[in-house]
Amino acid sequence: EQYREDIEGITGMTTTKMDAWQTVTTLFLAVGAALSCAGRIGMHGCAPPGWFCALFSGSIFASVLFNGLSLWLSMHASLRAQCASVSLLTRKVRLPIPNMAQL
Repeated sequence: EQYREDIEGITGMTTTKMDAWQTVTTLFLAVGAALSCAGRIGMHGCAPPGWFCALFSGSIFASVLFNGLSLWLSMHASLRAQCASVSLLTRKVRLPIPNMAQL
């Protein structure tokens, strides 16, 4: 019985952490989308040089790329932990079946 609780604890911890990271990564993606769709830099003043705008846009798109990768990997890790839990609980750790003397 203790083994089953250990497996649920380990996989539950991984799933909980990855689900929390999915929320954080989604918020980062929303910030990246808001920054990239806000229009040009220097809207209320003189525009900065073109090389600066290119660096700014490139860094935003790189952050969106890495945040998308992080979101995908956290979803994969969460689902993989759930699958591992089911696999271990159904194939490796069996429920204790009482014998006739225990009944």
